[in-house]
Amino acid sequence: MTLRRDEAININIRRKEDSEITVVEVRGVIDTGTTLILDEYLSGLLRENYFKILINMLEVTYVSSAGWGLFVSLLQKTREQDGDIKLFAMKYEVSNVFNMLAFHNLILTYETEQEAVAAFR
Repeated sequence: MTLRRDEAININIRRKEDSEITVVEVRGVIDTGTTLILDEYLSGLLRENYFKILINMLEVTYVSSAGWGLFVSLLQKTREQDGDIKLFAMKYEVSNVFNMLAFHNLILTYETEQEAVAAFR
């Protein structure tokens, strides 16, 4: 189900069958403006007690410092509830900035959704 679509960002959330894992597919740019939209949906998942979140980054073309900050903030909240946030399928350009900022020390990333799901088990 697509929850939000505008010129800059498209967010789709689906639950893995027979699992507590939620997959969030994000397309577009995660910047100061769209971070607020993404925060609204991800915080909503936490309020609904979904704490195992995978974020598909394949169609994300840019993440600002506000976007990375959002992921780190939500990471702490999920881990307090024995959950986690994992990213997968990052484009080289996005991954390069992610690694340069040393976020790889905080948030685990995977090549595929299957690898990320397996990491929860």
